[in-house]
Formats: sequence, structure tokens, C-alpha cells
Amino acid sequence: MSKLRNRRTNVRKTAVAVTGAAALLALLTACNGTASGSVSADGGTAAPAAGDSTTANGSTGGSGSGSSGTGSSGSGSTSGSSSSTSGGSSASGGSSSGGSSAAGSVPACQASQLGYSWADSGSGTGQQKHAVVAFTNKSGHSCTMYGFPGVDLVNSGQKWSLPRTNATPKRVTLANGASTNFAITFLVPAQGDSSDFTPTTVVVTAPNQRTSFDLPWHGGAVVLQDGATHPGSFIGPVGE
Repeated sequence: MSKLRNRRTNVRKTAVAVTGAAALLALLTACNGTASGSVSADGGTAAPAAGDSTTANGSTGGSGSGSSGTGSSGSGSTSGSSSSTSGGSSASGGSSSGGSSAAGSVPACQASQLGYSWADSGSGTGQQKHAVVAFTNKSGHSCTMYGFPGVDLVNSGQKWSLPRTNATPKRVTLANGASTNFAITFLVPAQGDSSDFTPTTVVVTAPNQRTSFDLPWHGGAVVLQDGATHPGSFIGPVGE
């Protein structure tokens, strides 16, 4: 009887031991699973941290970029400013250069300081001929001329102000005693042409002046085209 009780006690102890071992095994298994999950969770936690870090980096990068952008913008602004300054400088130079050329130490030739004469009173073949007027500088110093003179062909009853060509004028500097010319192109009447008149005088006004000078006309009769859009008689700029 005593042996039976001992066996039962041993069986119970074994059962308890087995149960305890099973429980311990189950607990260890659960712990291992939790540990794995924990690593997973740590990894999951690491990802947001890395994300946060990336966001922070991105933020920093964004800020940095923004800073760069601002700096770049500042650079551009400075560069633009610099360019603007350069442009201003250039414009200034151009203005200065233009002023020097147009209104510098060499003054414009005044009407009262010029001599007026025929360099060629009328030549050419065919119906279109040319007369050339010379301006001579008598001022005692250098002077400049630029543009078109004014020309009126007149007689006792008529006056025709000749149109200009579309040629581009150039600035001419005349030393004292030097001359420059301009041409009058005119049409002479063909046989049977009745639309003509014969000037007796050419009234010449130097470019940018108001005082005129009269020269006698030697070219004979001229076809009157004072109403024509593109007449065959016209004047060119000085220095042509």
C-alpha cells in the first residue's frame, strides 16, 4: 500500500514535471515568437524612424535647397543687377559716344559759314540728268553736316520743292576750306511733253538750317511732277 502511494506520488510528480516542462516549452516558444515579432516591430519602428530621418533629411534638403534656391536667386539677382549695371554702362557709353559724335567739339556747319556753288550744273545722258551742288566750309574751323538739304526749283510763277531719296545719310566732317556735294536728279521733257516748266533759280537750304541761298539754274526745262507719288526728279543727302 505504501509502495502504491509512492508510485502515485511519483506519477503525479512526473506529470507535474511533464506539465511544467510543457508549460515552460510553450512559454519559451511564445517568447521566441514575441522576440521575432519584436524584431519585426523594431524593424517596423526603424522604418518610420528612417522615414522620419529621410523626411528630416528631405526637410533639411528642402531647406538646404531652399537656401540654395534663395542663394541662387540672390545670385541671379546680383547677376541681373550686374548685367543691368553693364547695360547701363553700355548705354551710357553709347550715349556718350553719340553725344561726342553729334554734339561734341566739332560744331554743325552754319548756313552763314558756307559757300554755295555748282560742281556740275547739269549732265547725263537720256531723259534723266544730274546737277551737283557743292557746300564749302568757310568758317575758319572744322564743322559737320548731316542729312538732306532743301531744294526748290522756282521761276517767276512756280515753285517746286523736290522730294528726297530714301538713301541713308552719313555725317560729313569738313575741315576749313573743304567741300562736300549733293546731287539733284531731274527729268528733262521728251519731245511733245507739255508738263514741263523752266526754272530760273534753285533755292538751296543746307541740312538743319533755315537760311537759304539762291543759285542760278542752268539745267533748262524740267518735267513738272509735283503731284507724282514717285517723281523722276529728287535730291540726295550730302556727302553722297
